[in-house]
Amino acid sequence: MHRWKRGVSVGASLALAAAAVTGWTVHAHAARADDVAHLVAQAGDLDASLGQLLHQAPFAMPMPRLPNILPRVYSITEFGAKPGLGQVNTQAIQAAIDAASRDGGGIVDIPPGYWVTGPIVLKSHVDLNVESGAQLQFSGDHDLYPLVPSGSSYVVQSPISATGAVDVAITGHGVIDGAGNTWRPVEKSKLSAGQWNALVASGGVVTPDGSTWWPTAQGANAQAYIKAHPNMTYQDYLQVKDYLRPYMVYFQGCQGVWLEGVTFENSPFATVKVNTSKDVVIDEVNIRNPWYGQNTDGIDVSADQDVVLYRDVIDTGDDGIALESSGNDAAGVFHEQDVVVADCIVHNGHSGFAVGSYTDGGIRDVWVTGDVYDGTESGLRFKSGVGKGGLVEDIEMDHIVMRDISGAAITFDDGYVDNGADTSSLQAPGPNSYVPQFENMTIADVTCEYAGQSLYMNGLPNAPISNITLQNVSITANQPPQIQNTSNLVENQVQIQSGVTMLGEIPH
Repeated sequence: MHRWKRGVSVGASLALAAAAVTGWTVHAHAARADDVAHLVAQAGDLDASLGQLLHQAPFAMPMPRLPNILPRVYSITEFGAKPGLGQVNTQAIQAAIDAASRDGGGIVDIPPGYWVTGPIVLKSHVDLNVESGAQLQFSGDHDLYPLVPSGSSYVVQSPISATGAVDVAITGHGVIDGAGNTWRPVEKSKLSAGQWNALVASGGVVTPDGSTWWPTAQGANAQAYIKAHPNMTYQDYLQVKDYLRPYMVYFQGCQGVWLEGVTFENSPFATVKVNTSKDVVIDEVNIRNPWYGQNTDGIDVSADQDVVLYRDVIDTGDDGIALESSGNDAAGVFHEQDVVVADCIVHNGHSGFAVGSYTDGGIRDVWVTGDVYDGTESGLRFKSGVGKGGLVEDIEMDHIVMRDISGAAITFDDGYVDNGADTSSLQAPGPNSYVPQFENMTIADVTCEYAGQSLYMNGLPNAPISNITLQNVSITANQPPQIQNTSNLVENQVQIQSGVTMLGEIPH
């Protein structure tokens, strides 16, 4: 693993060195030499800590490479950014990012203050450093977010994105707010009568069936519009733009990604999405979304390799940490592999750690260790279905503590939204069969103080869940295990107590 480059001296002389290299005027506040020194030290400490952690992995886990970032600073104020509610700073922040990347790399500094912006694009060799006391506030003006091509369709540009970038980072201890409340729907069933009435009174539009509130009429009416326009054009997508909620942070095809220390909150959709990327480290990141926030996954890792999620804290409205993989085209191909999730805490959410529902690209060599799941709907959750399934194997989960799990502590479900496929007519699983296969996994040293159900395992007749080992597992739950179409379930030192309720807890 490479540390931060030390080609420029770190310390009081950093400001002068940066000025000499970049040619722009550096003020004392803009240089932030102490912060740069902290980042360099943080990278070195993380390097050593990860080395110790990954040495214990149950497979040969490669050491992800931290980005090479030159320690020279580009303050957004030097490019015209102004704090407060009165100015949108998109151009200034993007100009700082572009200049840093063009010059060979550097740290784009967001100093303390309240900074409003539209969507920005990270470039190679750039660290976006959001200082403690800074809030990077993405605007709720949806006109600032263009539609961008995605295959044969269009999506809304993410507040923060990077495509094909090398060595990119988001660091610091400030806050990044995605203005998700201006995008997200809210289901009436998730709120009390008083909360629902207050939400409706605030504005927005309720769907004709009365079940869901949307911030805008465009979002509320989008499903009917899409149904009436089966061959959507660019102009059609513009008519349902508010329905196409963006990922808050989206990395596509990148190498060398580091997120450290930052708080991401109020996401429109999934919060951090990393797709088809390599060498990814997400360390000590905080993610905060309301528990009723629709589809607000904390961290989604999709078809990536050499990924470490370490010491993150997530409180959200959907899966806390989720792995997916698509694109299986040959036997033995695994588009998602070599992933370590360690010492993370997940509150609320649909799960602590989830796999699926798209698994057709293959997933293997995953280690989840030392996590805490407190108040999630499920603890460990594996979900897929016919038409989207593939082989998921060689996953070890150990030393996990759960509490107040409203659903099942451990879930394997091969019938997750399978659109009513007739599984009896399917052939045996294989490449391109799109049948889910969960096999060869170990769950060890796990305790759950309370769950709605201890264990739920729902395999397929022609593709049973197989070779799952439970070792030293203790669960107290309301409902007993429910197991079907499962082969070779090995239980050693497993204690399950059923008929238990959790005093004073109201599941949501």
